[in-house]
Amino acid sequence: MAEPIGSFAGIPRAGLEFLAGLAAHNEREWFEAHRAAWDNELLPAMISLCAQLQARVADVLPGLTFVPRVGGSLFRLNRDIRFSRDKKPYDTHAAAVLWEGAEKQSAPGVSLQIGPEQVVFGGGLPVFEEAQLDRFRKRVMQEAAGEMLSEALASAKKRGLLPEGEKLAKPPRGVPVDHPRAELSKHKGLALAQTLPGGAWVQTAELLDKAEAAARAYAPLHVWLRDQLCA
Repeated sequence: MAEPIGSFAGIPRAGLEFLAGLAAHNEREWFEAHRAAWDNELLPAMISLCAQLQARVADVLPGLTFVPRVGGSLFRLNRDIRFSRDKKPYDTHAAAVLWEGAEKQSAPGVSLQIGPEQVVFGGGLPVFEEAQLDRFRKRVMQEAAGEMLSEALASAKKRGLLPEGEKLAKPPRGVPVDHPRAELSKHKGLALAQTLPGGAWVQTAELLDKAEAAARAYAPLHVWLRDQLCA
């Protein structure tokens, strides 16, 4: 059961130790023998973290959806290994997303990945659907929309968030290579991320403060993606 919204005090040490142990013993038998730490330590803390983050950024991101369960906002640890060379069955970080839109997979959102070695804050649309990709390329080339996107990314960069996502090797057809936003036009998805080294701070409320700061830095891009690609 989730903790009250105001009670987040960090990720418990037992939860981080579980993730570190899972990295060393990435197998079902070990997971099942130690899953109490996942169920009783990590999940309640992640739910509390996300719930309070949603409340804190409601002024800039009022439409975020948070579903407090695994399969909702919280990701399962089980990895899909069907088409992967890496056959380890579990991720070794806890992850969550708060999104805005009818479908989580096609909506922009705030993302968190918490592990013992590093923490990643960010958000966006890592992969555009076909219609979104078409809109993105058109909007990037429009002066007002394109400049707004450039400003959102520049603002986020100043606050420690950098763009990521798969890109084309060269601008798509019709985009001049010397266009000021030719590099942006290569994106097949667009997200921002800030990676921080783990440490004692992850076990404190500082984690929530940093998550809020990252979400606020991401917010202008979120609004652009929502209004330009998903409206």
